[in-house]
Amino acid sequence: MRKRGMPERDEMVVCEITKINPNSAFAKLLEYDRSGMIHVSEVAKRWVKNIREFVKERQLLVCKVGRVEGDSISLSIKRVNRNQADRRLQEFKRERNAEKFLVQIGKKMGKSLDDVYEEVGYELQDKFGSLNKTFEIALKNPGLLKEKGIDSKWADEIINIAQKNFVEKTYEIKAILDIHSYEPDGLNIIKKALLGAAKDGVEVKYISAPKYQLKASGKDIKGLREMLEDRCQKVKEAVEAKNGVVSYKLEGKN
Repeated sequence: MRKRGMPERDEMVVCEITKINPNSAFAKLLEYDRSGMIHVSEVAKRWVKNIREFVKERQLLVCKVGRVEGDSISLSIKRVNRNQADRRLQEFKRERNAEKFLVQIGKKMGKSLDDVYEEVGYELQDKFGSLNKTFEIALKNPGLLKEKGIDSKWADEIINIAQKNFVEKTYEIKAILDIHSYEPDGLNIIKKALLGAAKDGVEVKYISAPKYQLKASGKDIKGLREMLEDRCQKVKEAVEAKNGVVSYKLEGKN
């Protein structure tokens, strides 16, 4: 994966440790093909007696960019939490896989990876945010590539490889409801409220009294959340209108 120019301050970058000194470590920014320095004070949130306890040569990790002056880049490990690191590494892996598809296209056209980046790769990053995002768009909305000015010879190859290799992501959202009814026919009240929620692909499941589950899946995670939130709210209103109590929590995964 390649990016032009210099990284920005506070950007999360994937690095490989190349050299370790007593009070610092040097790392290669893999996407920028540049080097940065990690001072011992930026390695961990606690006192570091031996920097080698925290970093190893050839180790792959995520750093946060600090000061950028000329060719000098300062990096920090301690300012990146685990969730940020995990997300950034996943993004890096997806982008690396997308680059492999560009390599395939380049070979078909008799072009080196350097040529591919100069002719279209950097342009794709500028217009769509990343190579991976480009292939996702090529799958969902292929006409957008040419609308954005991508040369048809590249657009056609990108669309073709996206249709063969990319699978549109499907999301699943669940809601766990805690439902209590204090009426003699409380079970029927709950059942009727839940049946009203079971439409447009929403599934209802009994877990164990008083817990029930609503589940929906699709490609629009925001729309799924909004729909399930609306269904839960309607179940809540229907049951509480008849002397009941409902609470719920949404859970999501992809």
